[in-house]
Amino acid sequence: INQRFMPDAAKNEGLADDVAKHESSEKCDGRAAAVFLTGLIAGTGCTICSKALFQVQAVGMTGKLEKFHPPLFQTWVMFLGMSFALPAHFFSEWRRRVKAQDNPEELKTLEEEAAKVGLKTYLMLGVPSCFDLIATLLMVLGLLHVNASIWMLLRGGGIVFVALMKHFVLNDTLKPFMWLGVFLIAAAVMVVGMSSKVGATAEGTTQDAKEAVMGVIITLLGTFVQSVQYTYEEKVMSGETAAPPWLLIGVEGVTGTLLSTFVLYPIFYWWPGNDHGSSENPFNTFTMLYNSPLCLWLSVGFCVLVFVLNSFSVLVTYMMSSVWHAILDNFRPVTIWLVQLTIYYGFSHGQFGESWNQGSYLQLGGTIILLVGTAVYNGSIQIPGIKSDPLIGTASRLSSPALSRSPLITQNRSSPPFDSSASSPYVSRVRMGGLPNNDPMVMGDSNLSVPLVRVREYHD
Repeated sequence: INQRFMPDAAKNEGLADDVAKHESSEKCDGRAAAVFLTGLIAGTGCTICSKALFQVQAVGMTGKLEKFHPPLFQTWVMFLGMSFALPAHFFSEWRRRVKAQDNPEELKTLEEEAAKVGLKTYLMLGVPSCFDLIATLLMVLGLLHVNASIWMLLRGGGIVFVALMKHFVLNDTLKPFMWLGVFLIAAAVMVVGMSSKVGATAEGTTQDAKEAVMGVIITLLGTFVQSVQYTYEEKVMSGETAAPPWLLIGVEGVTGTLLSTFVLYPIFYWWPGNDHGSSENPFNTFTMLYNSPLCLWLSVGFCVLVFVLNSFSVLVTYMMSSVWHAILDNFRPVTIWLVQLTIYYGFSHGQFGESWNQGSYLQLGGTIILLVGTAVYNGSIQIPGIKSDPLIGTASRLSSPALSRSPLITQNRSSPPFDSSASSPYVSRVRMGGLPNNDPMVMGDSNLSVPLVRVREYHD
């Protein structure tokens, strides 16, 4: 009997496939560039549509012109847009099965993948859906009181909350250069928040300034809730959920839509407020939608853009490297600001968009600090005397693009729709023989009871 130390061939083959998929996802060809631009345009358009809805006036239940200010309605529309990912997922799966009819092995693999998604998966997604609903409602309410460009910059500061939870809850140690980056990003958020108050004071009244401060606080509270959601997903769910990305988005969308319709809307309707006796009166909302084609089409466009944004965000995550993720995250707030200024001065004569005011100079300074702080955090800018690691180049799970995305997407091994060759660059991978970093120790397991190699017996 010969006893030989043999690695698990099947496991190695799967890991090699992961490496190949990872390398293919880093290629920036014409298709990847189109996905990147579509994601950027959809993300910019989504935020601008959402803010424009709050700037529209329409005739309400009393026959008088009113401002269109229903944050729960926008939250409902957002989750409705996400819900379209569910039928899109089932169509995609049906399409894959039709193509695999002549390939029994591939068809069996598809059936095995589908069997992993059961009732437990749907139930587990309920908790992050609730977090997502609360975070979205808070951030939409914050957008009501601040400019879209400031709102987007404040959301970028959510990296601070996620990084702190990574360190203190998930036990991922932040290094000195990362702490410096967190400090700079936090300082940038404070400067951007102050710019909102300065701008509102310069253009409005003391009440407008108070509302601007409230909008900043509510938006930051929403980003905090979102960071709690991401922490929960990584700590509890990222190793348990094997659902494809579209299914994840669709289930969260359907859950959020149902909770908004049957839980939050009755509460907001019966809770006293300024909307015809309610905190938010759905009958007044739909009356204004009926009386204003602009409101209606902006709502429809917002819903469609939410679906496009979520779909292409997944494709950007899977098809492109973390470098492009960082570029997209940094470019989007700038794009929103430029488009809002263009709309204000070039097309709407001041009705839509946002103006350049005294607070804009402070906002510009905060934007620069935010970009520099993010680069320092990612190790892209070297600080003398402080050793830095290239988080972006190594697609670290602690890099800013990974922190700003749901772990259920970044750590998901399932393939995205329409591209089975791509995979998330943030999924842990092992490089096999013939590839760089061929270190046998990386084949270990966090469970020390599991041997690094497996002993098998072969009979001559």
